Amino acid sequence: MKGEAAISDNCIGIAMAVVLLCGIEFYAHSVNQMIYRENASHLQESYVQISKTLTLFIQRNWNVLSEWSREVAAVETEQEMDTVWQNLTDGKKDWLYSDFYMFNKENQFLTAAGRSGTADSITGIFERMFQEKQSVIASYTASSGVKKIVFAVPIPDAVTLNEVSYTGLAISYDASVAENLMASNLYDGQSDCYVVSSTGEILLSMTPKTELPGDINNLIDFSADEDVVWKVENLRYIQECIKQQREGNAMYTYNGKTYYMVSEPVGIEDWTLIGIVCSDAVDSGMRNMQKLTLIILGATAVFIILLVMTVLVSENRIKLRQEEKERLGLKEEKEEAMRFVDSLARLVDRYAVVDLEKNRYEYHELVSDTLLYPETGAYQDLIDRFSKRYVVLTNTENAKVGRLISPDYLRKVLRKESDILKFEYCIRNENIYSLMNIIPVEWMKNGKLAKVMLTSMDIGEKVELKNMANTDGLTGLFNERYFSNILQIKEEKKLPFILFYIDLDRFKPINDTYGHNTGDRVLQETARRLQGCIRSNDYAFRIGGDEFALLICSGYEEEFCSQMAERLQTTLTQPIELDGKILQVGVSCGCAAFPEDSGEAEGVRIIADQRMYEEKERHHRADPTHFGR
Repeated sequence: MKGEAAISDNCIGIAMAVVLLCGIEFYAHSVNQMIYRENASHLQESYVQISKTLTLFIQRNWNVLSEWSREVAAVETEQEMDTVWQNLTDGKKDWLYSDFYMFNKENQFLTAAGRSGTADSITGIFERMFQEKQSVIASYTASSGVKKIVFAVPIPDAVTLNEVSYTGLAISYDASVAENLMASNLYDGQSDCYVVSSTGEILLSMTPKTELPGDINNLIDFSADEDVVWKVENLRYIQECIKQQREGNAMYTYNGKTYYMVSEPVGIEDWTLIGIVCSDAVDSGMRNMQKLTLIILGATAVFIILLVMTVLVSENRIKLRQEEKERLGLKEEKEEAMRFVDSLARLVDRYAVVDLEKNRYEYHELVSDTLLYPETGAYQDLIDRFSKRYVVLTNTENAKVGRLISPDYLRKVLRKESDILKFEYCIRNENIYSLMNIIPVEWMKNGKLAKVMLTSMDIGEKVELKNMANTDGLTGLFNERYFSNILQIKEEKKLPFILFYIDLDRFKPINDTYGHNTGDRVLQETARRLQGCIRSNDYAFRIGGDEFALLICSGYEEEFCSQMAERLQTTLTQPIELDGKILQVGVSCGCAAFPEDSGEAEGVRIIADQRMYEEKERHHRADPTHFGR
């Protein structure tokens, strides 16, 4: 009987050992998958921000070039052209470009510095622009050996200087300018960043080709190379991401090293941003988690062995060991949570641990000696401070920082341990982007969320460039481009709104009498007053010259519209004191509502504009000096 029992015990031991080994292998595989998903997600978020920066950089240059092309086309004499040259030369300091060119189909060029010749190094770029009859961008290497990026647009009407007719404009940048904008030092320079067409052709290379062979000019061709072995996803997947301008991520090995590949659509033509990062650089931040995994696996193995021993000893010992195991398990769970918090803290720029039950927080700043907030205090105070300083970057209507990080909202969206709340935010009126992750770290016995960890990581740099994105450079209000986008979103989502068109009267005499600098200061003060007339979820725009617009995010109410029109008249017509001078403008405004006045956003815009001009005509008939445009 003892022999049979021994054989039985041995069989049980062998079986449990096999189960243990299989479990360890499965768990190790699961951990590796988790590490890949987390790292791929972080990389995707990083390249989303790089793609946004690239898009803003390209649009800004095309917009500027288009304005300059119209200015150049209007030149009639060489003296006028000298003035334009001087303005463009003075603009280098602000716009950071290295040179400005006029050129023609024969690739003859003339620079602002008076240098002329034939542009042999960028002949293909000019030819493509004339063939496609649209703006182009490309990278090239100058005769000096310096890597350059060039933007080019056609001139509406040819300009003749020194008997040479020029039909195109171009500005060039040193590649270092684009590299700084696009954070090419991601992961300490162990990353590559490319812009490719839908066919895989490399259009722009902002960083050295550290991962690709020097003779490779097409990423799809490179992906199909027999030396490239795909580990996560496959060749067809990454090819489809490039062809369809779709975001995605994959992993491959090449020359004995493993790399992440991330694709992110640029939103211009058929371009896709491709990032390539060595896995050693990306995974380094997860080494602490891997160590923690080994500890957990070891603890699991010990636990299983102890469990087998208790089964073989006696039923009573099983009960005792089980009780001890539960006690130790709770302790280990808390210790594991603290290790996770400590490990995660080393990967971010700043974090705060919040006790939702006690309304308290502990704040830690890891990138600066100066604390943005007190080290500890009431969580509501932290919410108030954060809400005043930052705004959320989201397409969701009425998204507020205070609401997103409030205890009630966190408990609503974070219902299990795997839930994570993420959102981008930036400092008000500045292009400094950060990413916040809100992670549950402790739960009460009743399942209610008790503690969370708020982590913040900087994902973009402040870019001091004019006319970028959606902001008017003079007043800081949203511009006409963003105005059109908001109207389209409102129409698509069928969200009601009220639109006010506003035009300043007697503004032209101020410009004529006191100069454009004074006029600009009047516009800035007007913008400030408009901001004071609206709520935080409403919008204020400068849509051109002395014309403004307000978009009120609420349904139509006749009494409200009347009160708002009266408030605008009272606020904007108050005297403005500048350098000892008392200035005053008049106001004409028109109001229309969606969907009451029109079921199309463009129709609402036309009606509001028409009503504004009707009011301006009434003012002019009553008092001709009131008009004064």
